[in-house]
This record gives sequence, structure tokens and C-alpha cells, in this order.
Amino acid sequence: MKMGIMNYNKLFKVLNDIKKNFETVYIVGGILRDILLNKKIICSDELDIDILLYPLDLNLLKKVVQKHKMPFVILDEENKIYRSVIKNDEYVINLDFSTYEKFEDDILRRDFTINTLCIKLDDFIKYLTYKKLDIIKKNLIDYTGVALKDIKNKTLRVVNKNSFISDPLRILRLARFMCLGFKPEKNTELLASKNRHLLSTVAKERINYELKKIFNSVSYNVLEWMDKYKIIDEVIPEIKILKIKGKNTQFKKFYFHKEGLWQHTKLAYKSIEDVLLNIRKFFPNWYKKINTEIFKKEYILKYIVLFHDIGKPFVVTKEGTRIRFFHHEEKSVEIAKTALQKLKLSNKEIQIITNVIKNHMRLGSLYNNKENLTERAYLRLFRELEGNLIYLILFSLADRLSYEVIPLRIRKKYIKNCSSINEFVKFENFVLQKYEEYIRKSNLPRLLTGYDVMRLFKIPEGPLVGKILKYIYELQLLGKIVTKKEAVKFAKEYFENIEK
Repeated sequence: MKMGIMNYNKLFKVLNDIKKNFETVYIVGGILRDILLNKKIICSDELDIDILLYPLDLNLLKKVVQKHKMPFVILDEENKIYRSVIKNDEYVINLDFSTYEKFEDDILRRDFTINTLCIKLDDFIKYLTYKKLDIIKKNLIDYTGVALKDIKNKTLRVVNKNSFISDPLRILRLARFMCLGFKPEKNTELLASKNRHLLSTVAKERINYELKKIFNSVSYNVLEWMDKYKIIDEVIPEIKILKIKGKNTQFKKFYFHKEGLWQHTKLAYKSIEDVLLNIRKFFPNWYKKINTEIFKKEYILKYIVLFHDIGKPFVVTKEGTRIRFFHHEEKSVEIAKTALQKLKLSNKEIQIITNVIKNHMRLGSLYNNKENLTERAYLRLFRELEGNLIYLILFSLADRLSYEVIPLRIRKKYIKNCSSINEFVKFENFVLQKYEEYIRKSNLPRLLTGYDVMRLFKIPEGPLVGKILKYIYELQLLGKIVTKKEAVKFAKEYFENIEK
């Protein structure tokens, strides 16, 4: 949040109106934790402020927020939790309101001790006015007695033993805080493991929200933790396919990663994070465009990694000493699509993920034959990826990097053209250059329209018209035709061949 742009003007007005209209008001939870950790309100495009007020007059609260032309939403009617939002093009501030019969009851129903700190609204407004951290420190209320200590030590501790039973999603919130450098103390860790089965009762939209937050973070170690306690198996049960012992690829005799497909998947997950942290190093001429394309979409890449080989156990065959997985990408797409629909990802998100999975071996295949590649081969790649090349570039590099832990002599046995990573990165940069040329040419005006084709060949609207147009446009992109006369000539030749 850009403090200079925001200047907190509207927030001040809203908070002051709340103070005037309600007898007792506290700011509680995560914003106080973050102020203590960062010595200020962190810069972000979204800010959450939890407001505890008493007594609750719902109609009065509605009037206050609606006076400022803000929405009013019921988040949880049973627990009396409501939300209003301050929003413009630069930032979003979520104001979450709740009430209490006993102050301590509200504190004790919260998830972790680090989120139980509170401060009177008066003092919080003073902090916003003067930006002095001492105002927060002097006026904080630590009801549990350990919140300040746990924040300092970055310790995650449940407020009560039923915390995960009250809301099993807190297990994923635990994992999300681990991405920020917090560590669960032993009892909290054991309670998370014990109650992981309850995650199956949580709405998939809420699961998806937390997984996105985790996957958008540097989270390989958290994935390992979720794997250790089988939490990942509860939220994405399809992952268990990669771990099945017996016929499929768990054992080395079926796959050359020592611990099978799941080890490869986790190593690819770690590698994609290494790639994301070093985009400028790998792609010096393209890193700005890449960062713009994937901003806040790292989770898309993580899902691609997790599902790209999930179809292998269903198609595994043995040819002599070699293990084959013909058409595994098609089975992977099938499994991924079903799983992601259950998790309530959007159609657009699923399209990107499944499109890249379907084509995830393409760059490797092209690289193996790079000396003989034609312009048409590049064109076909770009068209079939439907705008998702950046994701394929990043995934393919991570996939290749995941094999670096395997001794070279074994890699040479199983991987065709097992050359250095530097050579592969050079090839990917060349593909990006080709893609830029393709995008530039894609703005060329079409030489023929569907109407032209139907009139020329006296055929009705249908798939054949599309095929002819696609063929002509491909020739145009390849630079083989530049005039309408040439387009008509090649269209006639193409049509005659189809007729034969």
C-alpha cells in the first residue's frame, strides 16, 4: 500500500465515526502483529483490519459504513462477523467487524496467539496519526500472556486445543504463516496432524483461497511439512496417486528418481521457486515481461508442477530396460481438470494449467531436434499454447533443473540430449525471441475472411471454413504470402487437395 497515495483520509473518517457511535471498540489481530514485526503498517495493496465492538447495533453499523458509500457484507451470521471495504484503484482495506458478550471469549476463539493482541480504537487512531510505534507498544493488551513472546520468536501456538476443530481451515492458515517464517510449536503441530481429516469438511472455495496464498509464497519447505503430516493429501487427494507403491513409479525400478514420481514432483516444485527467484539471471532480456505476466500467479505454476506427471502411473509400460509413459500428459490433463474443478478454480485458471500440462514435453522435444526446426514448428507451438508460452518456459526449465540432483551417468542413460542447463536456457531465450516476432506478426490484418472463403468455394459456414482460414493465416505469419491474390491462390490449392 502506497501510504503517500492513500494517506488514510477515508480510513480516519470511518474509524472516527465508529468511535463516536459505539461504546467500546478494539482493533485486534493480524494488523497489530504485522506492525510489531515490520515496525510499521506494511506496504501492500490489500490491508485487513479486525474491529471488535460492543454493544453491536447492526442497523447503526450499516448506517455508519453506508454514510461513507461502502458496502456491507455478512461474512458469518452465526458468529456475527461482518465486512465493509474501502477501495480504489491503488488499494483495498477490508474492515471486519465482530462483537462479543465477554471480551475474553472473543480472544479465546481466535486461531493462534500471535493474532490475539488488541488495542483500543482511540490508541490505534493516534498511531495512524503520528506513526509512532511506541503508541502501539505502550497500549497493547496481551490477554493470553504469550502473544508478544510468540510474535518475537515467530512461534505458532493455538489459543485452545479445539482451535482446528472449530475451523479446520486453520491448519492451512498455519501452513501459510509458516511461509512467512513462523514455526509451529510441537503441540500445535500434533493437533494439526491429528485433525487434518476435518479439512474434507471445509468449503473448497476456502481451501482454494489458502492454497493460492501458500503457492504464491516461497513454500517448498512448507510443502515438505504438509507432506510429512499428510495434510497435502487431504486438500489435494489426487496427490496420493504419485505416492502409490507397487505397480506405478514409487520404486526406483519404475522411475530413476530414488523415491519415484513424488520425489521428482517435489524437486520440480523446489526448482520452480529457484527459477522464479532468478528470472532476471535466466532471462535478462525478458524478465520484466515475464514478471508482469506471472505477477500474483505463481500458484498457477505450482499447480502445473504438482499435476504434470500425475497421469504416468496409469500408462507406465516397460520396453526392455526402459520405462515408458506414452501419452501420460493426456491422462494428467484429465486428472488435473477434475481436481481443479473440485477446488473451484476458475475456467481461465484451469485452461492455463491444463494447456501447459498437455504441452509440457514440447520444449524438451523441440530442443532435442533444434538443429532441424522449421518456422512452422515454432508457429505450431505458439498457436497451440494459446498465449501460455511464459508458463511453459518457466515450467520446462524447472522440470529440467529437478534432474540435476541425479548423477550425470544416470541422466545420460534416461534423458536424450542431456546437455548443460545453460544450453537449454539459451534455447529458451531464442524461443522467446521467436515468440516476440510471432506476436508482432499476429497483428497483421487477415487477407481472407470467412465470408470470402464461403463465397469463393460456395460452402456453408462450418469447420472447413476455419481450417482454410487457419492455413492461410499460417502462411501469412510465415511470410509466404502478403497479398489477397496470393491468399486466394493458396486457398484454392488447399481446397482442391481436401476435395481429393
